Amino acid sequence: REQPFVIAQKMNQIEAAWDGEETVLVQGIIDAYFIEDDEIVLVDYKTDKVSPGGEQDLIDLYHIQLEDYALERMLQKKVKETYIYSFTLRKMIPLS
Repeated sequence: REQPFVIAQKMNQIEAAWDGEETVLVQGIIDAYFIEDDEIVLVDYKTDKVSPGGEQDLIDLYHIQLEDYALERMLQKKVKETYIYSFTLRKMIPLS
């Protein structure tokens, strides 16, 4: 199921190169997640055009976004597995 979120975060926690500690709001939608053994399994759907074998390109592009989800804080549970589902490649790509 989709889960909208809004979190407040220091700008230098979002991007190390950003100078300052101003708090900003980050909002988004988590594509899908479910609870398994009292931990979270997170799935993010991607429609990016990638060539066969381009799994690492997707991981490189999106790993920071997926590592920083607010889901752990919202549900007070640990994210145990994270996946990208690539519609172009028609496959799940594990990140953790």
